[in-house]
Amino acid sequence: MNRIFIFMSIAVLSLAAFLLGSAKNPVKSEEITYTYTIQDVRNLQDFLLAKPTEDDLTGKPYDLNGDDRWDVFDLCMMKRKVSLQLDADTNTLVAYFSQTGSTEKIAEYITELTGADSYEIEAAVPYTEDDIRYQDSDCRANIEQNDKLARPEIAASQVDIDSYDVIYLGYPIWWGEEPRIIDTFLESYDFSDKVVIPFCTSGSSGISTSEKNITELVPIGHQLAGKRFSSSAALQDVQTWIERLEIPMRQNEQKLKIEVNGTLLTATLADTAAAKEFAEYLSTDPVTVTLNEYGGFEKVGKLPWSLTKSDERIVTEPGDIMLYQGNQMTIFYSSNTWSYTRLGSIDNVSDEELANIFGNEDISVTLSLQ
Repeated sequence: MNRIFIFMSIAVLSLAAFLLGSAKNPVKSEEITYTYTIQDVRNLQDFLLAKPTEDDLTGKPYDLNGDDRWDVFDLCMMKRKVSLQLDADTNTLVAYFSQTGSTEKIAEYITELTGADSYEIEAAVPYTEDDIRYQDSDCRANIEQNDKLARPEIAASQVDIDSYDVIYLGYPIWWGEEPRIIDTFLESYDFSDKVVIPFCTSGSSGISTSEKNITELVPIGHQLAGKRFSSSAALQDVQTWIERLEIPMRQNEQKLKIEVNGTLLTATLADTAAAKEFAEYLSTDPVTVTLNEYGGFEKVGKLPWSLTKSDERIVTEPGDIMLYQGNQMTIFYSSNTWSYTRLGSIDNVSDEELANIFGNEDISVTLSLQ
């Protein structure tokens, strides 16, 4: 999917929507947790342009700024949310094997809805129609499915699994189970720290047997309940499933970059609401903050935004990054005790190095995400 093309197109249509004005929200949206997708952006664009929409928009939570109207401001906010989601989901992979195209269609829907990368599992010796002729007991697929140890070779193309934390794994159901080439794929990589989400296509058979096989075959960090789709499944069916998934994400995936006095430092973000908000603000543009020397143990300066406080009494250590009074950032190069909210901690720098880098004067630091 060409994201640049999509969002340039969205920008043009947004201008048209602005020129047309705003439209009254037909049903007031409730405040609910909702994952916006590119399809939602298209729906709202079409609505503002008085064009037919692909989906029924009744009850859709498109009033993002809470003014009881759907207008171009809601569209802009939605685009930003979708853009952040696409960026966040670059750690997600859709890996699939498809013989007739049904599984490939579902995989493409997932890729479109999540912004994930895609990898097709292809057999080194491609399957023919005769190979999957179910009524022929001697066909290739029958022979493989009857042999639990069969491992069809995968084509030379490899994927860097280490780059991903979440793997959607798709396949057709053959004789009530996953094709043996899926077993080959699973045994070719380390999934012990991955979230694996199976999905399958079939005429009638369910996914449960293949899920059990996958669970027993290799160590998996966290395997979510999978989903079976029919060949006629639509984008909306897949979207509804994805919106209901509760995917455990690896903490502290993002690193904070701190440029100070010609030195680049990295920091691990804390698992707090303030740190998540901090990262979201920095996801668009770097920010430069002036930090004033205070007390011979810290640098403190005002942030351009307020963040959610969850203060606790903390004995700080050199390298700690704290939120003070909701809108000030403090970086410690020595120790202090006070009530703060954790934002993060600078990585792999000694106390002496920190003191030398920060000096005893006021400084400017540039903050961004790695």
